[in-house]
Amino acid sequence: MAKTAPNVFISYSHDSPTHKLWVLKLASDLRGNGVDAVLDQWDLSPGQDIAAFMEMGLKSADRVIVVCSNIYVERAEEGKGGVGYEKMIVTAELIPNLGTKKFIPIIRGSGTPPVPAFLGYRLYIDFEDDAKYATSLETLLREIFEVPDPGKPPLGSSPFDGSGEGSALVVKHDFVTTSDTAKQWIELHVPDEASALVGTIKGLISKPSHLMALHDVVVPIALHAKEQVLASSLVKYSEPPTEASFLQRISEADAATNDICQVLAVGGFWASANEAKIFTTALKQITIVPQPQGTFYELWENVIRYPSLRGLYCGGIAAVANESYVMLRRLMVDVKSRERHQDAELPLIRALHTGAGFAQRQWKWLPEQERHYFPVSDYFQETLKGFLNEFVPDDDEYVRAFDRFELLQALTYADFDKRERFWAPLGSFVWRRSGLIEQIESELDTQGVEWAPLQAGFFGGSPDRAKQLLASLKEFVGLVRGQLGIW
Repeated sequence: MAKTAPNVFISYSHDSPTHKLWVLKLASDLRGNGVDAVLDQWDLSPGQDIAAFMEMGLKSADRVIVVCSNIYVERAEEGKGGVGYEKMIVTAELIPNLGTKKFIPIIRGSGTPPVPAFLGYRLYIDFEDDAKYATSLETLLREIFEVPDPGKPPLGSSPFDGSGEGSALVVKHDFVTTSDTAKQWIELHVPDEASALVGTIKGLISKPSHLMALHDVVVPIALHAKEQVLASSLVKYSEPPTEASFLQRISEADAATNDICQVLAVGGFWASANEAKIFTTALKQITIVPQPQGTFYELWENVIRYPSLRGLYCGGIAAVANESYVMLRRLMVDVKSRERHQDAELPLIRALHTGAGFAQRQWKWLPEQERHYFPVSDYFQETLKGFLNEFVPDDDEYVRAFDRFELLQALTYADFDKRERFWAPLGSFVWRRSGLIEQIESELDTQGVEWAPLQAGFFGGSPDRAKQLLASLKEFVGLVRGQLGIW
């Protein structure tokens, strides 16, 4: 058996951002499965000697994974660039030890020949088909850990006796096919892209020089979520709204945005001011402007905004939990959207709550929310905690961060709403009566311009503006409590 955490160096060529992202995913999956994968995207810093990094990595590694793309093979054969230099190092090690198993070729986007000549006739692992990624990954892990495939039958005895009598034994095997049950098992046990890359995102956030790599990890996840949303029933406006059709759309929206919500939670909590734009770009991707069409458009239009609201809550609560108010403001205000395609762009917080869409009664169709005053808010509080457990493990702290986010959401919306009559999106803090408004009033009186949200640019940095909005919100909340019978 190999040691517990084998050290593996990954050799590849920088063919394209997509290819680099795929290699990053592979490395993340290896690390998630107990392999100490070394990758230049993590381990090579600006100013470091590239040649020394490659030489040390190749020589000190227990195993070397060679990602054989078409460009990699071409550069190896021509002896060009970093690939050419690595070829020299590998060849020098292979010549005195031709039988070594240290080097594992895998093919991804490869041509003919699939592997470079310096690797000889080594058996490669095929990663060309993404649908078979899990199987190929398992094969690679078994090779690294030197764990044989359990499907190999045990060695039996000869079926013939000394006189030559006997007959061959045909062993019956229950080979597993890709049934629906098997597919479900695979979906449950193979980490999805975002969960596998959360560790990667944290690592890249901790290295400010890796902004491009961070972008190449986060934005494709957001684009994939957007594709799923646009391919779902959320954009069908001609179907009459029923409880069943509503719940189907919410279920599809939750499934489509789970990965990006986890990513936004990580960014909301940890990202610096420089990195914030990457996460606002991601949130922008899942912010879909409704298309006026279909008989029931006005009843469905706010549902298409639900994925963006969900992402905002995940990133926003995480930002509040870490007092990252610059990030919070960028998510709420720097991301822009429209009420209609022909309209001018508005801060996201303003566009999302147009027409008080999330206050409509149909949201009481959410699971177990039929008797709740603020069903979307209470549903989010229950269902988003899993994304934030790592950052706010204590239940009481989570509720406080949740309520504070919703109160700042209400104040920020009101700050951009120019109508005479005050209105703001409310949430669970209204019925909880936690004294949050009074706490914010006290903070403003004590800290003035030093209050952290003002320092981050909320309310134009003006304590007077913040106090004015807070007073209006307090009066509005009192009216709503009276109308709802919350005393």
